[in-house]
Amino acid sequence: MAVQNLYYLDAPSFSAATKVYTDAALTTVAPDGYYSDQSISREQVSGVLLPQITCPSCDNSFFVGFGSSSGDACDFVTSATVTGNDTTFCNSTTFTGSIFQTSPSGAYYISYQNYYLQVSVTNGNPVATVVGSCVLCAPSYAISGCGVSGSSAAGACSDAGANPKILYSNCPSGTIDVGCSLFWDANMQFPVTEPYVFAESNWNMDGSGGILSYSAIQC
Repeated sequence: MAVQNLYYLDAPSFSAATKVYTDAALTTVAPDGYYSDQSISREQVSGVLLPQITCPSCDNSFFVGFGSSSGDACDFVTSATVTGNDTTFCNSTTFTGSIFQTSPSGAYYISYQNYYLQVSVTNGNPVATVVGSCVLCAPSYAISGCGVSGSSAAGACSDAGANPKILYSNCPSGTIDVGCSLFWDANMQFPVTEPYVFAESNWNMDGSGGILSYSAIQC
């Protein structure tokens, strides 16, 4: 079974990389196995990536937010599973799903992993056509000097001091609070899964990037 996780490469692209690592410092080579960026797949054997193969059979279904505005789509006011004509959401030019067939004709929006697209829908037709290009649902802002821990708030403090990290928040720029989420990347596709984070202050996390509460323990 495929598992999504954050990995690091020794090259700007997966196709040009020679190894997959589990840490940003590129000191720990990832376990042997198959790795994919949803466009190509490569097997790592004895710590070395083998030549790439394309992924014609990769899953092109997407669990999307849907609405008459980009805000409703990004907030997943209504959701559905649709199928794109490409394995990458933003590269798809059409999507097929029953939610399009049962909706009144008009312009709608669908979102996936913090990006949204406008689509043209015709009532009775399950195929929606993309209008325009992908847009980021909410801009992220970088927070430097962060630390994470799987065991304690004090551990997050120690990590921030010994190995400071840059995390990204979907809160309005310059703010961070309960209800916001923290991510490893600026596109906000890889949430922080550790339960304790120091990001300007100590926070208790929900394991999926969401900030649950202000920690009673501060650095």
